[in-house]
Amino acid sequence: MKYLMLLIISFICCSVYGQKITGVVIDKTTKQPVYDALISLGNAKTRTNVSGVFEIPATGLNDSLKVAHFAYEPYRMAISKNTTVLRIELEPKVTKLNEVTIRGSKDFKKDSIENRLAYAKQFNYKGPTVMDAFTGNPDKGPGELISINPLILIAALTKKSTTEYKFNKILIRDEHEQFIDEHFNKGIVGRITDLKGDTLSAFLMQYRPTYEFVKKSTEYDMEVYIRQSYKKFKAEGISVSNPFHDATNENGDGVKLN
Repeated sequence: MKYLMLLIISFICCSVYGQKITGVVIDKTTKQPVYDALISLGNAKTRTNVSGVFEIPATGLNDSLKVAHFAYEPYRMAISKNTTVLRIELEPKVTKLNEVTIRGSKDFKKDSIENRLAYAKQFNYKGPTVMDAFTGNPDKGPGELISINPLILIAALTKKSTTEYKFNKILIRDEHEQFIDEHFNKGIVGRITDLKGDTLSAFLMQYRPTYEFVKKSTEYDMEVYIRQSYKKFKAEGISVSNPFHDATNENGDGVKLN
């Protein structure tokens, strides 16, 4: 009886120790899988694959399962001996950006470097491509069969709907907009055109250059662009395509600047 009890206890301990927990992590709002979320349970750690699926050993019954991802709120849940399969929905994290006032003395390069260091992983996000789903050994010759990984293929085809892809595009877009503001703002345009108030704001919106143009322009090129745009602005008035289009004279014609 004594040895039988020891055998039963040993069996139970081995069963508990060898237990694995599998699960899937998804976005609570979009119901899309969350890729590369960090899963922690005791001393064990793993990450979700492109389908949001993970598997982790349950090393103890008193541990809490933790899920962490930069774009979502932290998640934690208690694990019991009956826990084997999980469906975890993460709450998207609301990133509140501080309001920034652009001045002529603002160091865009320094801010850009600091921003890229703080969000290095997000700036460098590429995601899988369709070609990544195809694998083969070229040493075996042209007749070799090529295998396809369906999970990577699905991830490549749907990556534009993922939080990582969208956040990457937002970061790049904001960086481009800040770069334009560094070279085309109220201080610079006001000094060259003497425009003020709502008229200056209308001009800034109506003739805001593209990132590609600003990137290849010198200070002289930008000043020429502003002066040429100002001449056109004086001749044509405020465009109806901007928020100040209601500025008309008594005959209903667009305002002309003297």
